Amino acid sequence: MFRTLHYILVFSFIIFKQLFADDCLVTKFEQVFDATRNCDDISIVNLTVPSGNTLKLNLTDGARVVFKGKTTFEYSYPWRGPLVTINGTRLTIEGEDGHIFDGQGQYYWDGLGDHGVLKPQFFTVQTFHSVMKNIYVLNSPHDVLQITNSDNVTYFNWFINDTAGNEDVAPKGKYGKNTDAFDIWNSTHVLIHDSVVYNQDDCVAIRCGSDITVHDMECYGTHGLSISVGFSNDSIKDNPLNTLSNVHISNSIVHGGENVIHIKTHNEGGYGIIENVTYENLDVKDVKNYGIFIEQNYPSHGEPLDNVPIKNLKILNIWGNVEPNAIAVSVVCAEDGCDNWHWQNIGLKGSKKNNKCNYKPIGTTVCDN
Repeated sequence: MFRTLHYILVFSFIIFKQLFADDCLVTKFEQVFDATRNCDDISIVNLTVPSGNTLKLNLTDGARVVFKGKTTFEYSYPWRGPLVTINGTRLTIEGEDGHIFDGQGQYYWDGLGDHGVLKPQFFTVQTFHSVMKNIYVLNSPHDVLQITNSDNVTYFNWFINDTAGNEDVAPKGKYGKNTDAFDIWNSTHVLIHDSVVYNQDDCVAIRCGSDITVHDMECYGTHGLSISVGFSNDSIKDNPLNTLSNVHISNSIVHGGENVIHIKTHNEGGYGIIENVTYENLDVKDVKNYGIFIEQNYPSHGEPLDNVPIKNLKILNIWGNVEPNAIAVSVVCAEDGCDNWHWQNIGLKGSKKNNKCNYKPIGTTVCDN
């Protein structure tokens, strides 16, 4: 009897899964909701997302989603987006070879970024113990990926191609701007690696969180590998939204663009801290503005403040060249704002300008001015 009941239950489960099999193949936008509710293995094929809509992937625990062909987001003007949201635990999100996420940024770009019309952000992702891999992004209207309030997440083998927004490519006044690639907000145990970025803003921008590792990146025409802390105006001490710790960025190339390493603290923000950060083994070529740029007076560029001190900063093995009008190293620290910095093997050549530092790291002569 029990064996018969077992077979009936198994057969019923197979029939149930078969009934929903078609729901797991998404080719039309109106199929998305049922697929995310009923399926743990979803294929999204040549999907067009209607103007002004978000592709919402609120997924079941352990779900896998594979994107195939081109996912196109119809132009909507103006709106903030995002174009895609992803939420869930133990997820695998991936693109099949040859797939494309087409944000159609060329219709939004106005050369003004945040100071122009509203433009949609591409991906907002809040996940846990999840992987997002093999993703090709074309023409992001604004920033590409916001990793927010996440833990134990990995992103790898991304290719972000916003070259159509470059000033030497796009029509006059139709340039891309504020097209940051990877933004990390209030997240822990984040790994980003083996990805390629062509854009007009930060290759990686880390805002707050802990235990963040970035390695084997290729950044072309970007604003570099950046840390930007102090967005929250809350006056409490140890504000997690103004705290960043245990960051390791390594084995990457930064060619062209504005900066290589850029660390900035917001002097109009509340209290916080940056501590235990390491940059190492970076290959640099033809950077326009700064090789290493650290400022505790962002964004006003006035008097530096120590509301977000920078402690235990290591910068090791940074080699290559900046352009003649660039500054290889610039450090603007508040009094008592910087402590216990160790730098070695900083070999940035090509500048005709002197380095500018008001704090001297241990182990290097680049700030002997």
